Amino acid sequence: MAADPLVGYRVLGFDLETTGFSPNKHRIVQYALIGCDVDGTAMHLEDLVNPQMRIPNETSQIHGIYDSDVKGVPEFSEYISRISEAMEGAVIVGHNVDRFDWPFLRAEFLRAGRPMPEPLAILDTLKIARRLKIPPSHNLGRLCERFGISLEGAHTAGADAAATLLLLHKMMAAHPQHFRQAVVDIPDWSDGSNQKNSETERLGPDIDDLELVTGSHGWLRIAESEIVVGRGRNRGRTIAELERTDANYLNWLGSPAGPLDSEAIDTLQSVRIQ
Repeated sequence: MAADPLVGYRVLGFDLETTGFSPNKHRIVQYALIGCDVDGTAMHLEDLVNPQMRIPNETSQIHGIYDSDVKGVPEFSEYISRISEAMEGAVIVGHNVDRFDWPFLRAEFLRAGRPMPEPLAILDTLKIARRLKIPPSHNLGRLCERFGISLEGAHTAGADAAATLLLLHKMMAAHPQHFRQAVVDIPDWSDGSNQKNSETERLGPDIDDLELVTGSHGWLRIAESEIVVGRGRNRGRTIAELERTDANYLNWLGSPAGPLDSEAIDTLQSVRIQ
């Protein structure tokens, strides 16, 4: 991918396990924030939480957390400061985070009388998958399977948070033309409310997203069955076209004075003599 909109930010996969589905009635039993800080340092925050209520057996059978597991562990308010510090100004990535995890988090902060953290952006991989028109099912397990991600320990906060972050990177790599925008604009795009990149999306992959010819240092790229120039005044033009209109440029490109390594020169020459 030519440009990663996540570079330079703290990026954290986020997931919760809870006692049920209603933020007003149920509570958090586990949270995880997994990713990296601005400088690339790994970050891993993951803890069990005492929900101060019984965990229904049918829920425990899903995430594997039982009343005995949370007996004696801190309640959520004791984790709030470290969670808030990690999330403040960060890019938070979650699957169905807008409709599930974030409302639960908000309810817990409200109970504790603390202000919610303000991330730079919240990226919902469920919305992104739908926006990209990836065929259903869009649950995390099926999407991970589609993109070749091993999801061991599914329905534990740490495993789901890590898988969600990896899923985002996989979707970005597979559909780079949709992510040539600032990270703060991605949530609006995934909601369908940001149309400024619609023309770019229709055009498909940018030149910088095309596969490099080995040893060309970005000067030559592979576009389907053709080689195109990736830099300089003839950027975007094919070798076949330049053979007709600017052969001297190709002579320079393939000469010892040019920017190509020997392997790329051989590739260029083989294309020219076809």
